[in-house]
Amino acid sequence: MNITKLSRNTFVALLILLFFSAVSFAQMVPLTEKGEQEAFGNLKVVSQYGHVVFADQPDKATVGILKDHDIGLVISIRGEAEDEGFDERKAVEEQGIPFVQIPYMKGRSIDLGAMDDILSVVNAAGENGTKIMLHCTHSQRAGSLLGAALYRDYGVSKEESMKIADDAGLKSEFLAKMHSEFLDTLK
Repeated sequence: MNITKLSRNTFVALLILLFFSAVSFAQMVPLTEKGEQEAFGNLKVVSQYGHVVFADQPDKATVGILKDHDIGLVISIRGEAEDEGFDERKAVEEQGIPFVQIPYMKGRSIDLGAMDDILSVVNAAGENGTKIMLHCTHSQRAGSLLGAALYRDYGVSKEESMKIADDAGLKSEFLAKMHSEFLDTLK
């Protein structure tokens, strides 16, 4: 059932991206290229790599200014039972921005299938020039996802991918250890 839900989320996100592709203005930039996105709204941890802004949890007011920062899709990689304090999906979609939620972790471990689903949406958005905000609560998981993608898909060394994950928010020793062990399973 969980796999079906992830696949359905991915399918819906890809359809949304195809629909919005005619109105996107961002250029396709590889995830290996560090961007210049500054923090805005309530966001404290913000970094941009390629067309993706990796961030911590936006509040409702920050969701209201996502378009001002050319965000064309929001991907939450938080667990579905995590409470954001407001209906994030509704707030994002009221701004005319597609929203997809694909939990990156299953219990206390990184879910490779979820990583693949998330990256398929990220890659489709990149192909049509859509700038994405990809977030979790504190950008820990977002940073981990970036590091794992760079290591597996872009040939970045483990050491460098760990540094980039840290730059994107992976600061917890516990999660950094889990992330490092996950990287060892990818090659």
